[in-house]
Amino acid sequence: MVNPPPGCRFHPRCPKAMEICSKETPKAVEVRKNHFVACHLYKGD
Repeated sequence: MVNPPPGCRFHPRCPKAMEICSKETPKAVEVRKNHFVACHLYKGD
């Protein structure tokens, strides 16, 4: 993406996007060995 939007780069086309998605880039969290999730919806355990 040449000019990604602010915040999460998927928020313009995400059906579950929230206000925070357009403001903050989510941090990547390892949910399983070598499997990462970067989404404000994911809370982790």
